[in-house]
Amino acid sequence: MRAVAFLLLALPLVARAEQEAPPFVTTPDEVVERMLELAGTAAGDVVVDLGSGDGRIVIAAAQKFGARGVGIEIDARLVARSRDNARLANVAERVAFVRGDVLLADISQASVVTIYLLPQLIDRLQPRLLHELQPGTRIVSHAFAMTGWQPDRVETMRLAQRHPGQGDASLIFLWIVPASARGEWQAADVRVTLHQNFQELDIEGSVGARPFAAQGRMSGRDIAWEGKGARFRGRIEGARMVGELMLDGRAEQVVFSRAN
Repeated sequence: MRAVAFLLLALPLVARAEQEAPPFVTTPDEVVERMLELAGTAAGDVVVDLGSGDGRIVIAAAQKFGARGVGIEIDARLVARSRDNARLANVAERVAFVRGDVLLADISQASVVTIYLLPQLIDRLQPRLLHELQPGTRIVSHAFAMTGWQPDRVETMRLAQRHPGQGDASLIFLWIVPASARGEWQAADVRVTLHQNFQELDIEGSVGARPFAAQGRMSGRDIAWEGKGARFRGRIEGARMVGELMLDGRAEQVVFSRAN
């Protein structure tokens, strides 16, 4: 089953028997679709839903967006229901559902991660989401945000009708996993030190002996910063930062290398 080949990696994470399943509250179908739209879900994506419930997010990702997907769910009854729902939706060959612990699940191959979990679980997941996912991976959460990590986008969605357990509106949060840009970089006589807080950047730089300061932002591997007399747009490519640098109104293509 090519569509879910990486499921084999997830099988060893079988749920810890002593863990209790969290309360099951479904995500409204209209919110499911908007979450996937906000993430820019497409046919080439692998969607991993943590706490997948009845499977509706993974199934919608396959059915409406052509993606592949895996749901991780601790409740065996919901896993069985999800598999039945996938067969009824004719997407069983593109998705898989695993009984497992979301805190142990292999998420490394996801390009989109969806979450509708209680805040304490999200806080425990946050370090893994930041460090184990590839830069550019999109994380979408329904209802609850992460502590400290500001979302790249927030939407309030009014529902067509009240939904059990949540009322008539939903909050949706989007994060794009940033590459690590922290440290010192140099290109010819230009030197910059990037201080990174998730996707936000503060830059101390110099051109020869002339200092400058700038602020910037990461979006996956894309990086942009700007200060008085200095602007940069480019990408992090391993130990290189490649892009267009504008100094005092003059633009040139530069390649920064990590200096540390």
